Amino acid sequence: MSSKVALQLNAMVGVASTLMATAVMWLMLTRPAEVASEVAQHGYGAIALSVAAELTGWLHTLLRFL
Repeated sequence: MSSKVALQLNAMVGVASTLMATAVMWLMLTRPAEVASEVAQHGYGAIALSVAAELTGWLHTLLRFL
């Protein structure tokens, strides 16, 4: 693997992790009771689905402007 490919992969992982963290924080700020309930019941699948739905919504909104 060349250094250019490694740097591009590192950048993609960094952007993806930043987006995931932002989506989780957005859910914590907009729906704190639901997130707390799911974490207390160890329902991490529902949180993952909510994060995916948020990211999909953001991508749809971004692509609509392009």
